[in-house]
Amino acid sequence: MQEMAEEIFNILKGANYKLRLFTDEGKKTLDSKLATRFYAFDQDLMVTIRTEDGKNEVVAQAGQDYDIPANKKLLDSIKSVAHKNLGEYTVRKFDKKIAPKDFAHQSVVEGFSKPFGSIKTSYIKMPEAKLIIKHSKGVNEEVRGARSRHIHSLFIENSQGERFSFPHRYMAGAKAMAMHVNEGGTPYDEKGTAILNMCEEIASLNKFVRHVKSNNLVNETNGDIVEAVRNKLNAYKSTINSLSTQKGYNNFQVQENIENTQEKSVDISEKFLYNTFTTEELTNILDKVGRIVAERNEKVSVETETLKKIVDLINSKQDLKISYSEDDPEHPDNLNMKYAQGPGGELAKLNTMLDFLANNTKNDDLWNLLHQLADGMIHNMSPDRLALVIKIKDYLIKQANVTQESIPVASLDEDVIMELRRKIS
Repeated sequence: MQEMAEEIFNILKGANYKLRLFTDEGKKTLDSKLATRFYAFDQDLMVTIRTEDGKNEVVAQAGQDYDIPANKKLLDSIKSVAHKNLGEYTVRKFDKKIAPKDFAHQSVVEGFSKPFGSIKTSYIKMPEAKLIIKHSKGVNEEVRGARSRHIHSLFIENSQGERFSFPHRYMAGAKAMAMHVNEGGTPYDEKGTAILNMCEEIASLNKFVRHVKSNNLVNETNGDIVEAVRNKLNAYKSTINSLSTQKGYNNFQVQENIENTQEKSVDISEKFLYNTFTTEELTNILDKVGRIVAERNEKVSVETETLKKIVDLINSKQDLKISYSEDDPEHPDNLNMKYAQGPGGELAKLNTMLDFLANNTKNDDLWNLLHQLADGMIHNMSPDRLALVIKIKDYLIKQANVTQESIPVASLDEDVIMELRRKIS
């Protein structure tokens, strides 16, 4: 990270930006190698290096006076440094001037402060927002996590003192909304609405799972439906949890998370032996589940078509035109990536290799099909289909024209040769 910090410092200094440097603890420093925050106070720009779970991220935070289009070349240079060091890069625009106070405490309050408060009310503070928790029972300070339990109601307050009632007793969702408000959003804008929609879906799907379990409705004819609901529920929860982190919030894209209300729904009531979905609320939930099943069916259909096309392409004996070098820095074996242990890590490895193979084929059909697979299709894929994808990957590697680049030896000038001869003698 020190090398990356020095490169970013040189880029900003080379542009004649006047800088103040801060360490990860928010302390001022004159040593660029120790800095993780570079504040260009004459330009209304802050560049921050973050490290989480061994992964790097560079965030350029521009105040209202910073012209991003006019400084595209400089920002692209910073982006290149991030990517060269296998890091992510994000640009964020503020509608106000930024100041050192926005960052001096950021290492301490990057996310949320430790909960505090009275017997019946708890508070979690952020730089520009506050999460307020009203408890149904008195808080026992001696019990770990007591301020996150017995929740009666949740409120979010912005820096102007405006308070919003969060409609669900769901701490993770309230934290996601607090992060959004902290970033200048409201519960009623596009992102805020998307967060509320996901929390509503989580509440409904939780009720469905509890209902079928408590009434012993799960059987071999509907087990796949319940599994599809659980997968969707876990995906929503994972997104909500990530939104309470700066990195997750920055990467959140609304269009990828708001459900398509025009999605056709499948009637699944006949799949359950006993019709216990009698209330209006449960009937509405059943409609949501029907939509998830329709979505799952569509996904399976696309999977089937994609895999069939790849198998047909292989069987056609066409030239797959895959060629790469083992020394290619983009080869998964050369990326020095740390994969998680277990199935998740194996999927990440497989996804990376599919993407690499796609980028190294000149067969347009194969390029397109492999990118479809690598674009999240293999996640939640059935074990038998996943086994087929692995076989396809192994076959393509065997068919590839793999080379090994020789490492060029630097030529030695006469002075260097003479110096070596003197040392040998």
